[in-house]
Amino acid sequence: MAVHQQADNENNIASSQPRSPLAVVEEKWKPQLQRNNANNTSASGSVGNSVIPEKERQNIAERLLRVMCTDLGALSVVSGKEFIKLAQTLVDSGARYGAFPVTEILGNFNTLALKHLPRMYNQVKVKVTCALGSNACLGIGVTCHSQSVGPDSCYILTAYQVEGNHIKSYVLGIKGVDIRDNGDFIHHWVQNVLSEFVMSEIRTVYVTDCKVNSSAFSKAGMCLRCSACALNSVVQSVLNKRTLQARNMHEVIELLNVCEDLTGSTGLSKETFGSLEETSPPPCWNSVTDSLLLVHERYEQICEFYSRAKKMNLIQNLNKHLLSNLAAILAPVKQAVIELSNESRPTLQLVLPTYVKLEKLFTSKANDAGVVSKLCHLFLEALKENFKVHSAHKVAMILDPQQKLRPVPPYQHEEIIGKVCELINDVKESWAEETEFEPSTKKPRAAGEATGAQEEDWFGKNEVYDYLQEPLFQATPDLFQYWSCVTQKHTKLAKLAFWLLAVPAVGARSECVNMCEQALLIKRRRLLSPEDMNKLMFLKSNML
Repeated sequence: MAVHQQADNENNIASSQPRSPLAVVEEKWKPQLQRNNANNTSASGSVGNSVIPEKERQNIAERLLRVMCTDLGALSVVSGKEFIKLAQTLVDSGARYGAFPVTEILGNFNTLALKHLPRMYNQVKVKVTCALGSNACLGIGVTCHSQSVGPDSCYILTAYQVEGNHIKSYVLGIKGVDIRDNGDFIHHWVQNVLSEFVMSEIRTVYVTDCKVNSSAFSKAGMCLRCSACALNSVVQSVLNKRTLQARNMHEVIELLNVCEDLTGSTGLSKETFGSLEETSPPPCWNSVTDSLLLVHERYEQICEFYSRAKKMNLIQNLNKHLLSNLAAILAPVKQAVIELSNESRPTLQLVLPTYVKLEKLFTSKANDAGVVSKLCHLFLEALKENFKVHSAHKVAMILDPQQKLRPVPPYQHEEIIGKVCELINDVKESWAEETEFEPSTKKPRAAGEATGAQEEDWFGKNEVYDYLQEPLFQATPDLFQYWSCVTQKHTKLAKLAFWLLAVPAVGARSECVNMCEQALLIKRRRLLSPEDMNKLMFLKSNML
């Protein structure tokens, strides 16, 4: 209701305020009596003193905004001479109201589009608010992640939820990063933006990067760290050249330097030797290992390339044995990042199994001789310090019928089951609003306490054990399709699944780089105010 009222107020602001410069521009859009000439004599007879109706003007403005959202570089294009010529040709060829000079009728296209930006923003905002509000009884996921473009960076705020059997994302806001902004400031910005779209009591899981103060977000909901950022920190902390130098691992430093020289000293890019993988890692993966893995993967091609260039001295300085051992450690880390950043399916349930898999990898190689053993001990320490596993990760793992408790040792099973029951207990109040999920009324005993069996049923423990006793799926299931089919059988777990499995393990998406590049370009060129830029980015993400 408040959103609709806000939209009405913003749409009617022109009628309640004194004439502004925009009103003067609007007057210029009103067509004067068309000049009769050899080219438009017939047209002027049909148009005469008529004007373009306001509804038609709004349709034109909407088309312009769609052009801008397709490519924000169009902000300057739509006012260029060639675009005006194109529009003039279209108008002259088939306009319903006859041929007329476009600039006299419509004025500046940027001005026209931006005049109607608040109206279209409010229309799309109402749709997004209604969509997020329809999921209030379940909960949503929210990512707040920064993306750097050169020396500048910006934060992108995105909400996630399940719609049907698919994850739907909505970009709610974008903000340039100021070095003076601390974690609390970003938290306040996030809460202010969210308050415009969702109710304050909605269950929320936040996924943030390392620059955000997670403790501030924890007060408003569960806060997880972006898994790609965490694994990037693991690798960076171990292979930091200062750290390696302090530990007398000079051969590792030399190997990293040689790999960087082989892939970059002559201005060569990855495309020179082919791509390492079909799917690229997320934007927040900026590992020092990329050059090393590229050299290992394309070793034969690189040797052939430098042989033809008569620069084999670079290859001769390469420690191939150490290269192979390091690649065997680092390739699984990068592959894990790629799997965790998959944007087409749930990923939160993969975080704990990824931790277990990497811990086993580093432990198995920690007994090797030489520098590899030292590195694996360092990787184990960095993994425990940087790759934190939250209770939400544990619960999400159980909600995958192909995994359940299989990835973890038996002594951890009861603890994880307890986490599931705790989460059910924490959120069951919001479920009680829907009758089909309302727990049955407990019968009071003489002492005024429920029996142990009833308590366990209230917390969902019996339901959890019934689910765990079912056979594991052998094939990878469509998780949301599975939980849709068993909702009546496992009511509480299905509720958790439709909430938690919509939360991404990685906070940065592939579209983040392009969005930030365009937003920062607008900021640098001062093409729009920060408020209009945010609205246009919102339309770009949620309208098309």
